[in-house]
Amino acid sequence: MTAVLASCMTPVGSPDLLAFLKDDSTTREDVYLHLAEPSSTFEGGRILTYLLDEDKAGYILMRRREKTWNGKFSLVLAFDEHGVLRHHTMVRIRAFPNSP
Repeated sequence: MTAVLASCMTPVGSPDLLAFLKDDSTTREDVYLHLAEPSSTFEGGRILTYLLDEDKAGYILMRRREKTWNGKFSLVLAFDEHGVLRHHTMVRIRAFPNSP
């Protein structure tokens, strides 16, 4: 019964979800600890992307295992050869979660 109820719950946004991200100090390991597995990786793991949605409370991390794996934003993180975050940006990829 708990599993059924949990699957029906709508995720709630967090205003502090991305507060830990600091260019030139956050490590790739920090990102994995806070956000887990990325949506996509590029350049041998030097670029990670995470799919996010947003509600009135803040950002919501979209997980691959969710049936409706979509979102409004892509968080793009670029790391140097030592695994230190050099630049991060949020890119709007669609106006509404289910739009193309």
